[in-house]
Amino acid sequence: MEKSSFFNSVAGDRKYDASMFATYFNSFISNGVFPNPGTNLQVIANNDMTVTVSIGKGWINGYFYLNDAVLILPIEVADGILKRIDRIVLQFNTINRSITAKVKKGTFASTPIAPVLQRDADAYELALGDVYVGAGVVSVADANITDQRMNTALCGWVNSLIQADTTAIFDQYQAWFTTQSGLYRVDMATTEAQFQSDFTTWFATIQDILSGDIAGNLLTLINAIPKVYRGTTPPTTPTSLDFWFKQI
Repeated sequence: MEKSSFFNSVAGDRKYDASMFATYFNSFISNGVFPNPGTNLQVIANNDMTVTVSIGKGWINGYFYLNDAVLILPIEVADGILKRIDRIVLQFNTINRSITAKVKKGTFASTPIAPVLQRDADAYELALGDVYVGAGVVSVADANITDQRMNTALCGWVNSLIQADTTAIFDQYQAWFTTQSGLYRVDMATTEAQFQSDFTTWFATIQDILSGDIAGNLLTLINAIPKVYRGTTPPTTPTSLDFWFKQI
């Protein structure tokens, strides 16, 4: 079925629902958590059996989510022997027509794994963080929380899907770099020999300066450097190499 949007309605013949707008936005904005500030929807421990989801914004399948106040979520009691990993998710629910933060309780095990995200026609979830619940614990610390917001497979940062194809430019650069690298390797021995020769020649010119009255030799060379004068009148004893610029 062909669809197009958006056009002005004439006598009610062009009506659009939320899904049409969501499809439109979803075509160029990716799912995830907004990257600024870095604490957007971060899961933080409260040193008890709760965690806090920080203030922030998210985006799922063209729909916007905003949490404008710190949100505290309860973590169920631990088992006395086995461990589990609970996953804090941002769930887009098509049946309830809402996006909410939830705790997906993990399965007790000696080597626990986090619950699988639901991504089907009924719901689409992003993982904000994984909470490790050890055996017999009565509180959760920040060290027990794994931040999953930067994991693009589980969540990721909101980003634009509109990108320029820079493949051709990269290929050209790579070809140039490879060529230059080859030349550098071939000419390295010659270049090193040239540097050595230049240094030997230069050092030979200053050997006399660095012998005998070193200070006197250096002072003679300094005095021989042309001087630049600025002012309204020329210097009283200029040399033939000195320069004078009249101040206007």
